[in-house]
Amino acid sequence: MNKFIDLLKGKCECTQIGLLILRVLPGYFLIVNHGWKKIINPEKWNGLGEAVTKYLVVIDFLSPIFGFLAAFSESVCAVLVLVGLFTQPAAILVSITMFFAALNHITGTGNPELALIYLSVFAAISATGPGKYSLDSKFFSNNKN
Repeated sequence: MNKFIDLLKGKCECTQIGLLILRVLPGYFLIVNHGWKKIINPEKWNGLGEAVTKYLVVIDFLSPIFGFLAAFSESVCAVLVLVGLFTQPAAILVSITMFFAALNHITGTGNPELALIYLSVFAAISATGPGKYSLDSKFFSNNKN
């Protein structure tokens, strides 16, 4: 019974393994299926950035910068989340990107489901942190065990 209560309180080792899985699998899929092809194609950054600037007409000239930030968050930040380094800031950037991706799909064409799933996962990682099986835990932990 005590192990079940520890599980519910998040003190069980399986909670840490769950956080590891929550980081690694979505991080890997985001990099492989979305981020890599965006970061290596700078000519697509303007189109990616228009997903943000179409709502902010005043700053339309910033489309390439927002496009780069989207590509950066879906590739570099996804790698950081995957390995658990600077996890929470990186997950926040990915969450913001997925918010605008979902908004773009809702108001344009396509299905926002995948962007909303990624948003949910990376928002959860932003809130919970990377867990003990991460580089953040190794380098930035206050515990001196």
